[in-house]
Amino acid sequence: MQKVLLSAAAAAALSLASFSAGAVTQNGWFIGVNGGSSHYSVSHTSFDDNNDTAFGAVTGYRWVVDRPFSLGVEVGYVDLGKQKASGRLLFEDSYTDYRDRFKGEALLIGANGKWDLPHGWTITARAGLAHSRTKYDSNSTYVGCCGSESFSYHQDSNDNGVYGGLGFGYDFNENVGITVTYDHYALKADDITGDKRTVNVGVTGLALEYRFW
Repeated sequence: MQKVLLSAAAAAALSLASFSAGAVTQNGWFIGVNGGSSHYSVSHTSFDDNNDTAFGAVTGYRWVVDRPFSLGVEVGYVDLGKQKASGRLLFEDSYTDYRDRFKGEALLIGANGKWDLPHGWTITARAGLAHSRTKYDSNSTYVGCCGSESFSYHQDSNDNGVYGGLGFGYDFNENVGITVTYDHYALKADDITGDKRTVNVGVTGLALEYRFW
């Protein structure tokens, strides 16, 4: 039993030594860029293509509050891409071709946290407020026995929502790190839908961060 306890203590000591060597986060400013695949889910709507590409940027300041943990504040912008629908509605002697698009973007302000793991690995988390702008565009062409006619509709909505995310990454050194991320944006589009439908967008991707000490 004593040998087991000594072995466990030695392993813990080596783990702590490795942990200290890998903890490189310092107080300072940071900037980051991110991108990935977005997936839309808008309640009570149906689109053919709910996936697109998202990208964004963020900047902020982070404090080491109790190593290996650090907390910070951030502001940023994200373009969430769009969801689309298109098709043809057939009638007895006519048809209508339609093309619909719903797009979202947001300004972000929030907080973030970072946990330095051994050997340069990291876990990150972020959450905050998202001031979103959603846009809906619809274009259709009606073709009947007496000719054709085109219609278009556009509407914007500015609302406040929330966002949050988690990431697992690796710091190459004190300045540069890369993270695999999942972020979720819970938005609204009241001026477009005319009711209280929810707009949920999930983004899976990569984030590259540069830190200034």
